[in-house]
Amino acid sequence: MVALRRRRRLSLSHAIQGARFLSETLIFTSADRIAILAPHPDDESIATGGLIQAARAAGAGVRVIVLTDGDANFWPQRWIEKRWRIDTVARARWGARRREEARAAMRVLGLDAGDTAFFGFPDLGLTDLLMHADPKVPAALREEFVAFAPTCVVLPALGDRHPDHSAANILVRLALQDAGAKFPRLLEFAVHGGVAEGDAVCDLSDTQRRCKRAAILAHATQMRLSGKRFLRHAGAAEVFRAAAADAVENPRIPLHARAEGDGRLRVELDAELARRGFSVFVVMDGGKRSCRLLVPWKSAAAELPVFDAMQGKLARAARVEHAGRRVALVIESGCAQWRLGFVKLARPAPGFWVFDRHGWQAIVRS
Repeated sequence: MVALRRRRRLSLSHAIQGARFLSETLIFTSADRIAILAPHPDDESIATGGLIQAARAAGAGVRVIVLTDGDANFWPQRWIEKRWRIDTVARARWGARRREEARAAMRVLGLDAGDTAFFGFPDLGLTDLLMHADPKVPAALREEFVAFAPTCVVLPALGDRHPDHSAANILVRLALQDAGAKFPRLLEFAVHGGVAEGDAVCDLSDTQRRCKRAAILAHATQMRLSGKRFLRHAGAAEVFRAAAADAVENPRIPLHARAEGDGRLRVELDAELARRGFSVFVVMDGGKRSCRLLVPWKSAAAELPVFDAMQGKLARAARVEHAGRRVALVIESGCAQWRLGFVKLARPAPGFWVFDRHGWQAIVRS
């Protein structure tokens, strides 16, 4: 399994305060089998280009799974192809181009075609697949995990603000639940913020940094508008957070949820957030139940409609309880026994800005 060497690292913010924190240096062996989940082509190079090199140098097995082809990446496509309207044909062409860029980047990092898998799921559509409990995503992931038998899975953080990244975290957890093997170690990375300081570090040599930079540059379509931002990830180290098999509550997210033993779910949030008109997405029972609360906030509302995302219809209502600056939504979930559950604040409808203000929050049990 991946070994860790304890060391002391000093972050800038902690240095200012004169405090130090402990982190771990990742050390790989030939017995390791590392599965890396990339929601889009380029995430594998940006987040794990150094880790891939370190694992391969140690003789570890590496498997990269790319969930989408990044074909909804419209602004770079408009800029490069000098077109405004992106039709189905243009979108498929762009996705194929990005897939080839990912293959080239992984060759730079020392991986062969047999070390990668491309699923081609809808870009910007992983949350919808999760909410509709579409079985094809966890089934495809489960098949990969059973065949590869990873000792460590490197995946996007639950708090990453890109909706495809946070949804990928949950989909991976659902697949691992039913893979039937020993639960591997989880290492989370963040490309789009939403995560505090990590506790596991992969150090990069100068040679590895240059190689990672070359892999990022292989994603040529992404360099036109995001090159400087992406290349900033080719630093001296990659930082990860060691995650537990059971997701734990993130105190940085201003949404908290508790499941009662009788199947009721209590979701609490700040009243000011509610007034902005968010929706609350709920996934429970190992992904077998999901719903959405529509929150066009009214201060005097006693109930809010609950939309069953799996059935595609209004199902019931959530009771609203007011307590000073906090609001609680109480839902009869029908999930007295369940394994995994998550909630998320989201905009009522997609807009120009695709990123979430907050990521998914784990539901805790009473």
